[in-house]
Amino acid sequence: MQPIARGRRPALVAFLAGLFALVWLACSPAWSGAPTEGAASVSTAHAKVTLLADPLQAAPGQTLWLGLHFELIAHWHVYWRNPGASGAAPLLRWTLPAGWTAGEVHWPVPQRLPVGPLTNYGYEKAVTLLVPLRIPETALPASAQRIVLDAEWLVCRVECIPESARLTLVLPSPHAAGAARGDPTTQRLFAAARAQWPADGPTGGRYRVSDDARTLTLEVPGLAVDERAAVWFAAYDWGPVDPSGAQQRQTAGDGVALRVTVGDLPPSGNAPLDGLLVVGTPEHGSSARRAHALRLHAAPALVADGSAGPAATAASQSPALLLALGLAFLGGLLLNVMPCVLPVLAIKALGFVREAGANPRRRLAHGLSYAAGIVFSFLVLASTLLLLRAGGAALGWGFQLQSPLLVALLAYLMLLVGLNLSGVFTLGAGLIGVGQSLGAGSGLGSTFATGVLAVVVASPCTAPFMGTALGFALTRPAGEALAVFAALAAGFALPLLLLSVLPALLRCLPKPGPWMKRLQQALAFPLYGTAAWLLWVLSQQTGASAFGAALAGLVVLALAAWCYGQWQPRAWRGVLFAAGASALIVLLLRPLIVPEVAVSTRAEAQRLAWSDERVRELVAAGRPVFVNFTAAWCITCQVNERVALATENTRRRFAERAVVYLVADWTRRDPAITRQLERHGRSGVPLYLLYAPGRPTPLVLPQLFSEDVVAEALESL
Repeated sequence: MQPIARGRRPALVAFLAGLFALVWLACSPAWSGAPTEGAASVSTAHAKVTLLADPLQAAPGQTLWLGLHFELIAHWHVYWRNPGASGAAPLLRWTLPAGWTAGEVHWPVPQRLPVGPLTNYGYEKAVTLLVPLRIPETALPASAQRIVLDAEWLVCRVECIPESARLTLVLPSPHAAGAARGDPTTQRLFAAARAQWPADGPTGGRYRVSDDARTLTLEVPGLAVDERAAVWFAAYDWGPVDPSGAQQRQTAGDGVALRVTVGDLPPSGNAPLDGLLVVGTPEHGSSARRAHALRLHAAPALVADGSAGPAATAASQSPALLLALGLAFLGGLLLNVMPCVLPVLAIKALGFVREAGANPRRRLAHGLSYAAGIVFSFLVLASTLLLLRAGGAALGWGFQLQSPLLVALLAYLMLLVGLNLSGVFTLGAGLIGVGQSLGAGSGLGSTFATGVLAVVVASPCTAPFMGTALGFALTRPAGEALAVFAALAAGFALPLLLLSVLPALLRCLPKPGPWMKRLQQALAFPLYGTAAWLLWVLSQQTGASAFGAALAGLVVLALAAWCYGQWQPRAWRGVLFAAGASALIVLLLRPLIVPEVAVSTRAEAQRLAWSDERVRELVAAGRPVFVNFTAAWCITCQVNERVALATENTRRRFAERAVVYLVADWTRRDPAITRQLERHGRSGVPLYLLYAPGRPTPLVLPQLFSEDVVAEALESL
C-alpha cells in the first residue's frame, strides 16, 4: 500500500472523529434525568421498607440514628453484611446536607439460612439496620433538613429478586414542636435492633491453619459456654471461612475452640480474622442466642517465619484460582479459531510473511508488540468491567455487542478494512492504526493496534472453557480477576507470538511474491463475511426501519470510500468530504440510538420467552422447564442449538416429558438475564438450566452440549 498523502490526514481525522462520537454516544445513556423523589416508606411484593430516624431533631454537634427497617413476607429473607454462599448485602447510598456524615451500618446478629447444601446469612420476618449520623458543630439548621437514601437489596426465598428504592426523610427544624421527643414506635424498633447487636468478645483469641490448609481452628480463651450449646462462627467478610462447610466444636480448657472449613480466600500472613461467634442457649434452642464480636489473630507459629506462613502457600490454598487461570488460558487459545477472530489472525500472519526476510529481532519486536496490544486491551476491558461492577452496573462479558449502534460501527469498520484490502482506497497508519498493520506491518505501533483490534472483535466470542473462568473472575477480588484476564490474554496472544519467536516456523511459510497482492485481496472476503455476521446480529436487535437505516449507512460508507480512492481530496476539501460523509452516516444511524423492538418473523411454537415469574409458575404447576440462555452473537450458542436443541430427537424427548422450553435472549442488554447469569456464576452465555418440580435448585448443564447431554438430563427427571 502507498503511504498516506499528507493532505489526506485531516480528512481521516475528521472522519474518525465522527465515528468516535458515535461510539461515545452508544456507550452513553440516551437520556439523563434526575431520579424521582421517594417517600420514607416503600412496599414491594416481598417487603415493606421504611427509613426512620431517632431523635427527629437535627441539632448541631448531635449524633442521631437512622434506621432502615425491613418487614418481609413469610419465608423470604434479606442478607447480612457477609451473605454467605450466595446473595448480596443491602447497599446504602446517602445524600446528606453539607457537612453531615453517615457512619457504618450496625448489623444485628444474622440467622443461618440453609439452601440445600449451601448456607447463607440473613434475616427473616423483620430487621432494622442502624446507621449513626453525625451533624457537625458548625451546622445550625434553621429549617427542615432532607435526607435521601438510595437503597438496593436482594430479597430471596429459593429464587432471588433484586429490589431498590429511593427513600426520603425530612427532619424538622429544632424549633418545631415535639421534634425532640421522637416517635415511641421508632424508639422501640431501634431498641430491639440494639438488643440484637453482638457483644464485644474477649481479647486474645487466635486461629491456626491446619497442615493441609483445609481447616482453621479458632481458639477463644476466657469465654464460658455451656457444653450443650450450639456454637458457630461467621466471618464478617466473604472468603476466609466457608459458610457452608462443617464446623466442629472441640474440647478447650478455659474457653471455646471451633474447627471450621477454610473458604476460597484463606487468611494470609498475620492478617486478623474478624467475625461473630454465635452461641445458642440449650434451654431455648437456636432461636435464643447470644453473639460475640471477635478479632482473632494468627497463632505465633504461623507468622514467625514469612516462608512458613499462609502467605507463602496462598497459591496452593486456592486451587479454584489455578483452575480458573488454566481455563482462561485454554479459552484464549480457542479464541484464535473462532470465526470472528480468524480474519484478523490471518491478516497478521500475512504481515509476518512480509517480515520473513527481516532481522529476527524486528520480528520478535512485532510479536511482542502484538502481544502487548492484546494484554493491554484485555486488562483495560477487565478494569472497566470491575469498575462497572463496583458501581453497581450489571454488565457481562460481550456486552459491547448488546449496543445496536456499536454493532453497526463494528460492521462498518470491517467493511472499511475489507475495501482497503480490495484496493478500493489506500490508507496507511491512519485508519485507527489498523490499515498499515493489516497491510505492510512495518510499524510497531500499528502491530500493537492490530492486537487491540483482535481483542475488540474477539471479546464477544465466549469460547468453551472461557465462560466459567470469566464468571469466576467477575465474582472475585480485583487482583484475581485481573490475573484471570491476563491468562486469557496470554493464551490469545501465544500463537502469533510463537511465529515471531521461532524462525523455523517462519521458514515454513512461502516466500514473498506477486501472490501476496492476490492473497491480500482474498483476505478482504472474510472481513466482508464478518461484517455480514454483524449485520445479522443487528437484525436480531432492531426493527425493520432501524436495520434499513444501518444498511443505508453501509452503502454511504462504501460510496465515500470509493470517492476517497478516486478523488483523493487534500487539505480542507478532505476535511469537508469527511465531515459531510460522517454527518450523513450519523443521521442514518440515529434510529439505532433508541432502537425499536425487533419483531420475529419466525413462528416458534415450541419456544417461549423466559422470565423468572414464568419459570416459577410452570414449576409450581408441576411442569419441568428447560431454559436456554443464548444470544444471536454467541457462536457457541448457535452451534449448540443446531446440534442438540433443534433436533428431532430432542423435540420428541421434550414432548414426551411435557418439558416447557424457554429462551432467555441476551442479544440485547437485559438486566434480568444478566442477574440470572451472575447468580449461576456466569458472566456470559451460553447457560442451560433444567428445572424440575420438587427440586429447590435447577440442574446446570455444561456449556459444551450434545443430544446425549440433554437426554441424560431429562432422564434425571
